[in-house]
Amino acid sequence: MAAKTKYGKRILTDKLIRDIPHYAGKSLLAHDGELDEDCSLGYHCISKPMSFDHPHSHDFPEMLCFIGGNALDITDFDAEIEFTIGGETHLITKPAVVSIPGGVTHCPIKIKKVSKPIIFMEISLTRIWKRPPGPPPPPEKKTTAKKASK
Repeated sequence: MAAKTKYGKRILTDKLIRDIPHYAGKSLLAHDGELDEDCSLGYHCISKPMSFDHPHSHDFPEMLCFIGGNALDITDFDAEIEFTIGGETHLITKPAVVSIPGGVTHCPIKIKKVSKPIIFMEISLTRIWKRPPGPPPPPEKKTTAKKASK
């Protein structure tokens, strides 16, 4: 019924859920215009060290969020992340949002220590987010979440 209403089509559920092998658990991903706005996003759980090594820039602003994985206390953060932006390397040891202006080179991101799972969320002010040139990430498995039974 919701799809026949004026805004029902804006409530997106299963089609945004993905299994991405290098992240823990399921991710929420909207990079291909699914939001029908000039915005895209990704929400991922990280439970082990990893890195995103390829320096790149975009022609749009991007916010990268690093948040404690405890939903009741997002400040419960026990990770160390080296983040390079504009040639400067910064150490992130507590929840943070990195606001990256369009055209500014960023990466590598080196998640060096993860004692408790953290959330990595990226918000980009573009309808379609395309992977920048460089080495590809591991393959993504597309899945949908199962609907809860009534």
